[in-house]
Amino acid sequence: MAPSPSTPRPVVWGTRELRRLLRQAVDLRVLDLEGFRHWLTQQLPLWESDPAFVQRARIRDLRRAHPELRALERAHRRAAATDEASPHGVRLLQVEEALLRTGKAIAGLGAALARAEPEEQQGLRRKLAVFQDRQQTLQHEQDTLTRESPLRQELLRVSAELQRLRSHLGLERTEAELAELLRHQGHRSGKTGGSFEQQALALTWHYIVPELLGRARTGATARLRVLTGVGLGAARTELDQLVIRQPHHPGQPVEVLALIEVKRNLNDLAHGFRQRQENLAWLTGQTGHYEPSQYRTRFFRSGHFDREAVHEQDGEQFVFSRSSFRHFRWEPSLDVFLRRLYFITREGTLAGISAAALARIRHRVATDERWQPQDDAFLRELLRWCQSLAEPLEAPDVLRLYCSVPGRARQVLVVSRE
Repeated sequence: MAPSPSTPRPVVWGTRELRRLLRQAVDLRVLDLEGFRHWLTQQLPLWESDPAFVQRARIRDLRRAHPELRALERAHRRAAATDEASPHGVRLLQVEEALLRTGKAIAGLGAALARAEPEEQQGLRRKLAVFQDRQQTLQHEQDTLTRESPLRQELLRVSAELQRLRSHLGLERTEAELAELLRHQGHRSGKTGGSFEQQALALTWHYIVPELLGRARTGATARLRVLTGVGLGAARTELDQLVIRQPHHPGQPVEVLALIEVKRNLNDLAHGFRQRQENLAWLTGQTGHYEPSQYRTRFFRSGHFDREAVHEQDGEQFVFSRSSFRHFRWEPSLDVFLRRLYFITREGTLAGISAAALARIRHRVATDERWQPQDDAFLRELLRWCQSLAEPLEAPDVLRLYCSVPGRARQVLVVSRE
């Protein structure tokens, strides 16, 4: 891919900037109770700017205000379990599944009949009639079994009572509004991800490529490409960006100058780092540092990178072999790959856990019906749970690794806030 014409966003990089981010970190892994309480107090206003969080909290508070709802839900679970274990319940479940399949078949045949040519319609009508007869037979059996089963009748009674209460409280409407909010958020998130990937591509050409080339810049980019989404036909491997130099002779393996991992959230650096360490071990033949069975595909039957692979992009083919990754080596005494492994991310506050873990905390706070932040026992339990979400290596640890080797801190590009 040729250099992007986009104007790159400003970035911060280098040891001084990474250490500044580390000083500003609020690492949940080491917080005590009061520190955690203070952290929560700071987070709540931020979370409450999210309509989905507010809606979840509204549902939480509605449920807390009506203990009869939880009692009825417990009764419904008991009735469902008792019904499911009964002889009638076992057969009713089979009938319900058969009715579902039959209904889908009838809908499919009806749609096919509407599109069919005249000579095909008679055969389709015969099939449709067979399934309609089958549906009537199953419905009759369902009705009979329901009349003969006091346990199923009790389940239906409790279900109807629960449905009436949910409607009366407005819970169904509130949950439907939440589902719509989440649908819109998912759509926006996809657009944001694509936008940041494009920004990262411009940053690679503006910052990383000149860094790699050093003084040899005149005409040096003629054989350079930045490839994206490189999988090479292996499992567990999709590399965000590779800066490669094409060979002098077509069909020969390319030379990989840098691997760039793109993370929108600063707190996700560790996840990317852990995965790329394993990938680089596989790509360079460090057989003791990956599990071959997890990389085994129809192309790589041995589970090792033991044959050439081709990546296609923009109408070109790029050949890769193990020798393509010869520039990647472990750092002495650290046993990790740092050299030529770059990261592009956005500025934020390091939390000591991943963005996914932070989302789980936010979700629990918004939905926990026992929510009592003033209660020390509740808060202590919540803190222990939050800290259990941390992995052995998190983003602050990755930044410290890059700061520990001279020059490596320039390989973490942090996009400044506007």
